[in-house]
Amino acid sequence: MFNLKGKSVLVTGANRGIGLGFIEALLANGASTIYAAGRDKNALEEVVALNPEIIKAIKLDVLDDSDIQSLTQKIESLDVLINNAGIANGCFNTAPNAVEIAKLEMDTHYFGPLKIIHQCLPLLKQSKQAFIINIASIAALSNFPSLGPYSATKAALMSLTQGLRIELAGDNIKAVCVYPGPTDTRLAPGEQMPKATRQSVAINTFEGINQGQLDIYPDDFAKAMFTLLEEHPNKLAQTFKEFHI
Repeated sequence: MFNLKGKSVLVTGANRGIGLGFIEALLANGASTIYAAGRDKNALEEVVALNPEIIKAIKLDVLDDSDIQSLTQKIESLDVLINNAGIANGCFNTAPNAVEIAKLEMDTHYFGPLKIIHQCLPLLKQSKQAFIINIASIAALSNFPSLGPYSATKAALMSLTQGLRIELAGDNIKAVCVYPGPTDTRLAPGEQMPKATRQSVAINTFEGINQGQLDIYPDDFAKAMFTLLEEHPNKLAQTFKEFHI
């Protein structure tokens, strides 16, 4: 059983969206220390105000190596790392700026989490029950053309998570990958389709972990797309072709 009570947790991209949803869920489930990380420490003031005794703000730009290297100077212990920080730029793979966008998003969604994991591993290895939770996207399973580079970078994060499961099994660290569909956050404000809430993504992630799941599809859209992938792999790409996010 995955029990958050008394756990120390680091959440990146914590000031809004899914990250804030995780902060709220962690508070509700008894986490003892929550490190809320974001690029702008001032933007985390409202998050800290939810419970200043438990929530600690940390300046962390996942693109800034100095911020990452100083993490372990600010964290005393760590049981759960939630790599949530992300960006989304509407961009086709063939767009003139696709390479530029791909580099920025790969740095954010793959290299940033990888560096943070390396920095936090010594602390996680000291935990009796440690988890690395990487927030990918249903777009990791097949490419959304209108989010071409984004999809590829989330697929890289998925692959990283799969590798970590094998490499860290002997250290009692479990690696979880979460694949949200469209969520009611600022990253997908214009998509005219039902969206999961930030709270439901966090709650369903923890429920999935309690059920022993390591790949979690936290909303109805994500579950439907995963089912489609299992039953008709070639149809998923065609289905995503119809969506313009």
